Order: sequence, then C-alpha cells, then structure tokens
Amino acid sequence: MSASTTQPIPTPPEEPAASRPEDLIAEPAVQGDLTAELKQVARPFGKPTLVLAGLLVLALAFAGGAWTHAAFGSSSGSSSARTAPADGQQQGGGFGGRAGGGRGTVGTVEKVDGSTVTVKTVQGSEVTVSTSDSTTVGVTQPGKLSDLKPGQTVTVQGRTGTDGSVTAQAIVAQPAR
Repeated sequence: MSASTTQPIPTPPEEPAASRPEDLIAEPAVQGDLTAELKQVARPFGKPTLVLAGLLVLALAFAGGAWTHAAFGSSSGSSSARTAPADGQQQGGGFGGRAGGGRGTVGTVEKVDGSTVTVKTVQGSEVTVSTSDSTTVGVTQPGKLSDLKPGQTVTVQGRTGTDGSVTAQAIVAQPAR
C-alpha cells in the first residue's frame, strides 16, 4: 500500500427538515385540543374494566362467605331451622337440622341423673344425653355436670344414636334470657 491512496470520508446524507431537533420543537406537540387529550388520559379505567372489577369483588366476597360458612358454620346452628319428625323422636337432629350421623341437639335441661342428662328440645321431645369423662361442660367457663340445672338451655355436641339418644362430646349452657 502506498501513502498516495486515500479514500474520501463519507458525509452523512442531508436530513429532512422535519426530523431536525429545531424543527421538532418549533411544531405544536398536539394537533387539537390539549385539554380534551389530557382528560382522556386522566381516565385510566373504562366502564368494562370497572364492571369486571366489581364482578371480581362480588366473586371474592361470595367465596369468602362460603369459606367462612364451611369453617365456622358447621358448629353453630339455629334450632328454629329444624323440624320435628312426625313420631316425636329426635333424629340426627343437631345443628342446622342435619340428618344422618347428627351432631347433637339444643334444648332445656329437664334433669341430670349421674352421667345422663335429659334435654327437652324446642319441639317438645325429650332426648337422653349420655356423657363420659371426656365430655366437656361449659357454663360461661368450664364446668361440671352438677353445674347443669333443670330449666337451663344447653347446646349438646355429639353423636346421635339410632334410638335418638346423644353421646355428648360437649355441653354448653346458654346464658339466661
């Protein structure tokens, strides 16, 4: 290579007038009403988005209610929701009127005889409740079977036998009304 061979330096092509920085600043940024464009940007959520968000909140509330009922609703119930069988016997009664297997009964203590409590249900039938050493009795604080008095309203949790009697796991006295 000889020193006499030199190549010309390429020059950049001429830019169009609109792409020069000076020209970009000279033109208005918005072609129209700037206030209207700003209002459009100020509303990030349209009606469909708000409707979907509302439906999502409702679905979550429903799911939360169902979970709460499943977690806490099974151990409490309303005696008014139960119906008495035609023959007057308490069957599978329990909380919320569940049949088969039962979970206890609600009523008034008629008598306490040793480890057996006789409870008169809201429907008027008597249920024999047998207890054991593992049966807990609550009277606003833990109590004993001797704390139960005739006329007192109690909630009995336990298994209902085929004869309608309940083997208690827990007896809770309700506050006087």
